[in-house]
Amino acid sequence: MRSPADVVAQHAAETRRQKFSFRSFLRFYTRFPIPWWLFLLSLLVSLVNTEVMLRTAEYLIQINKGELYNGVLIGYALATVLNAALSMLVNVTNEYGVAKVTFRARRLLWGKILHLSMREVERRGPSALISGVVNDIKEASAVVRITFSVVASLYSLVRCWVEMFRFNSTLSLYMLALIPLALVVFAIVGHLQYQMMRRRYESLSSMTRFFSEHLSAAKHVKAQAIEDLEVEGGFDVINERYRADVYYACMFALQTLTNSLYTTIGTVAIAIFGSDLIRRGQMPQTGINDFSTYRSRVDQYTAEVLTQYQTLKGTQGALQYVGALIDGPVEDPDAGVDLPPADVLETLRLDSVSFGYIPQQPVLHDLSFSIPAGKVTAIIGDNGSGKSTLLKLLQGVYSPDSGRIWLGDVAEDEAKASQLRRRFGVVLQNNPLFSGTVYDNIAYGVEGPVERTRVEQAARLAEAADFIHELPQGYDTEVGVAGSLLSGGQRQRVAIARTLMTAPDFLLLDEAGASLDYRTDRTIFRTIREQFAGRTVVVVAHDMRTVLDADFIVVLHHGALEASGTHDELVRTSPTYRTYLEKQGYALPEEASL
Repeated sequence: MRSPADVVAQHAAETRRQKFSFRSFLRFYTRFPIPWWLFLLSLLVSLVNTEVMLRTAEYLIQINKGELYNGVLIGYALATVLNAALSMLVNVTNEYGVAKVTFRARRLLWGKILHLSMREVERRGPSALISGVVNDIKEASAVVRITFSVVASLYSLVRCWVEMFRFNSTLSLYMLALIPLALVVFAIVGHLQYQMMRRRYESLSSMTRFFSEHLSAAKHVKAQAIEDLEVEGGFDVINERYRADVYYACMFALQTLTNSLYTTIGTVAIAIFGSDLIRRGQMPQTGINDFSTYRSRVDQYTAEVLTQYQTLKGTQGALQYVGALIDGPVEDPDAGVDLPPADVLETLRLDSVSFGYIPQQPVLHDLSFSIPAGKVTAIIGDNGSGKSTLLKLLQGVYSPDSGRIWLGDVAEDEAKASQLRRRFGVVLQNNPLFSGTVYDNIAYGVEGPVERTRVEQAARLAEAADFIHELPQGYDTEVGVAGSLLSGGQRQRVAIARTLMTAPDFLLLDEAGASLDYRTDRTIFRTIREQFAGRTVVVVAHDMRTVLDADFIVVLHHGALEASGTHDELVRTSPTYRTYLEKQGYALPEEASL
């Protein structure tokens, strides 16, 4: 068994292998509508604010020279207040736009996740996908904001350079010599920011995956008394995040040092060259202070551009996983051919079907048989023989690795997945419920308004009406996360009622009565036979009483077809079937025992 640290390392390696070029990074923002008008408004206000800020600098220079006239003081005060108001407006419009971008990006990603194939969902892991929607996607809005903010910052930077040049062209030319140094700083800081953010988000995703998975199994952890082992596992992913934070702190300090070095060099240059100009009478005694007023504005906007570049590179690193996910393949549920009308009974036919969750380890081997339309078919076999997997293939949740499944004359892999899957209703041994009420869970999946009488009728057929009426709020009682406030048998009956509500053409039952008592199980099965008379029912069962009620039986052995047919036929042809009968106390005809 791999340790949590190994899992974290593997996930980090998989994340690093994701291909997400800068071009793909930018193309990501063409996939959903962006509220450009908000960011454009923010840009225009920023440009106006730059002019106000420059006017404020002029007033400040006059005040520093001792020109304390009423007009100067009032002008400075009004310009300062206006600067603050405009800055607030810029922030409000930016944040509103950011919220809209994040909202729409999350919707895009959620839709993408729901259309992933099951193989891809399992490969990536639900917890990693959750982390992508909750954590990583928040970074998406930064680039849109930067697109406009950088224009405003560059405009402000140029305007400040122009004013500074007008004030003293000689000293400004000396400052231009620092441009190559600024470009080096940009390159270093951008690279560090990309690496920092990528590593932090890898560790955050790993931590989210671990805690989400292991907290959901808290009952099993306590039942096995392995809390201490889980504590150690949690420490591993926490330590991974800690190392990422330490790396971030070190690289941030290096960024700060680089920025500070650039600023210090500029300050020293102004002091040296400015003093020389003052000695030669080419600049007044207050010239260095006055020039520094403009230079501080230049530094301010240079820092803004640098910060925006940092954010851009950091966002590219943070969105590495999300971007690869967005660019990856998805299922199109409406692609393919239409299925025959629902009122036409069709036989399900498997033609040399093989499948494995891991392709190199097949679960099903070369299956070829038919499931008769309008009949009850039972599937039996030892644990691990692929019975549940077969049901998943029938409803199109997975596609065979080889061979095909036919619904009448239409191959399932060529049919529209949306039509195919709606034809099937499934009741598993353990069925997921959703947070909400009993009513919500029974009506889940039914399109359009649902009359309460239909929900109550489905509950009666599933033998659930009695216990529902005893709940505090009846059908309006909350079931808790995953149905945690109901017993296993109650959850199962709600799930059966939910399936009956959809009235599917094909009903798949995978040990559906395993958590029910014998009387309830048999009553529900009889009800299903009555309600689904003339429809196709496929039931996986170990109880031979259920199997003997079937019209047709399929026997699997180690993932291969051992035999199929009626009870009388299998008694003669299937050793596994005879073994099941004998173990459950059924007498075999003498000729079958020979």
